[in-house]
Amino acid sequence: MRTKRTFQVTAIAAIVFMAVPHPSMASGGFQPKGHIQNDQGQRCSYTQTTDNDSVYFHGLPGRMGILTFDDPRCMSASELGLDVNKMMINNVIARWHSHPDAAFKTRVHELYPTSMLQKRGLCIQSTKYPGIGITVDYEIRGNSIVRVRHGGSIQGCQR
Repeated sequence: MRTKRTFQVTAIAAIVFMAVPHPSMASGGFQPKGHIQNDQGQRCSYTQTTDNDSVYFHGLPGRMGILTFDDPRCMSASELGLDVNKMMINNVIARWHSHPDAAFKTRVHELYPTSMLQKRGLCIQSTKYPGIGITVDYEIRGNSIVRVRHGGSIQGCQR
């Protein structure tokens, strides 16, 4: 009987430990600090916050990440370079929103214009899971991406 009880306590402790987020991840699984490579190969540092009750993308509250570049000039480029920078950002964001095998369409020309109830931004669609999309909105000043808001879509993306 003692062995069974010890196993139960150990199993409960393991489950609780696994539920605690890794210190390198912000609330909700988004990295609070990191970097994304730009079209010139430079590492652009960012800071990220999480809003768990955001209505930015939809009329319904949901979790949204707000990624802000520490040096806004780092993600600046010509129009073609800006598309490359957006794709690099999308690649990083996609890892936080679904399974590793989701195979999101992250190139700018592959983004969908919307998803169900979406008010702003674009939608990144998973090729493997049709019901999974990521809403994304880039804040651009001049020729530079300064901030990116991202969150899950209600369903998959829509044309």
